[in-house]
Amino acid sequence: MLVRDGLVVDVLAVETVPHSDILVRNGRIAAFGRTGTLTVPAEAVIVEASGKVVIPGIINARGLVGFVQSPRRPQDHFRRDEVLAQLGTFASYGVTTTSTLGPDGAVLAEIRKAIGSELFGSVARVVTPIRALSTSTPDAARLPAIRPAFQIVESPAAGRQAVDQLIAEGADLIELRADADSGNPGDPGSASLAVLERAAHHGRRVMIVAQGEASAARLVRAGARIVAGSITDAVVSDAFVKLLLESNVVYAPALTAESVGFEYGDDVPWLDDRFLRRSLQPGIAGTLRGPTRMQQALDPDRALKLRRFATALRNLRRIQEAGVEIGFASTSGFPGTFQGYSDYREAVLMKRAGMPAMSVIRAFSTGTAKALGLEGQRGALRPGWLADLVILNANPLDNIHNLREIHAVFIGGRLAKL
Repeated sequence: MLVRDGLVVDVLAVETVPHSDILVRNGRIAAFGRTGTLTVPAEAVIVEASGKVVIPGIINARGLVGFVQSPRRPQDHFRRDEVLAQLGTFASYGVTTTSTLGPDGAVLAEIRKAIGSELFGSVARVVTPIRALSTSTPDAARLPAIRPAFQIVESPAAGRQAVDQLIAEGADLIELRADADSGNPGDPGSASLAVLERAAHHGRRVMIVAQGEASAARLVRAGARIVAGSITDAVVSDAFVKLLLESNVVYAPALTAESVGFEYGDDVPWLDDRFLRRSLQPGIAGTLRGPTRMQQALDPDRALKLRRFATALRNLRRIQEAGVEIGFASTSGFPGTFQGYSDYREAVLMKRAGMPAMSVIRAFSTGTAKALGLEGQRGALRPGWLADLVILNANPLDNIHNLREIHAVFIGGRLAKL
């Protein structure tokens, strides 16, 4: 396949390259050069990209596939066909790789094998922590359907045992949710440190979710290298920003996760967005406009959540401008979020926080690839790398909303269904 005469967004060089050809062979980029300069096999399929923009596929560090949100459908969560359908929805929005929790590691393993064979190129690739470890019960885990995707660890021994079990089940990384700051033996704080220590023993990265600076700083000092979620308790200190820089941490703010806690309390015009339709399960819009809106409008913590969101936006800008690598974590698929569409909204919110459009694109490509240990394979358009790319009809560097102007999505050089 040859993608011909596109404007390529080179996220590594932080520049655009006009009139470029990309030659794809066996699922990987074989060559990249100025239009007309490459040797093209006679049998190559030509994909015309003149007047269009080519970007790397979106990589999402936190998501969920298989959860059925629709009140009008059988609540058969995390079945193979449901997971595949939702991975296909991700792909249709330009998300070529997503991390996902999955209570049944065997189902995910089977699906990942299938993606590499007969289904390769039609659905988003998967990386997974399988279950999220937590020192307390997070709000999402209070839903019976999602509860099996979380595992509570209350002691160092439980933390080490949980990591060993996840590695045996095939976890690519460890997700840890913790806001405990105490280091006393037997405390959740000690359990968190034990998780980090054991993950390092297995050579696995740890992605932490902690809203407090003190908790996040403590875990970064202990070896965490991905902060996936916003610090919202206060404006981050100079010392914390310096720690992120010196520790080579990727900060993925997950702004969408913050916004869904209050935004449905107002009228949400984007629920009528045609771009949302293929991601919106039946009956969800009515639920969000009805019971959810009433619940959030009357929420006694609504003002606090609004303040925390404003702090999240401010902290992202501060951290990004300091030079910390930014990643992308949309939490798409959790309650109140939508595969693919929430990834688009995450990019819009990052731009709203003050990030330049090029920095947003770097975040959802090379930044998240770095976070997940996929550098050199995904996240940029380079010879030898996987041919995961999105062709747009308009330039997102001019307007971030142009991420919705999708002409085609290729995963491993194969066309995904829009």
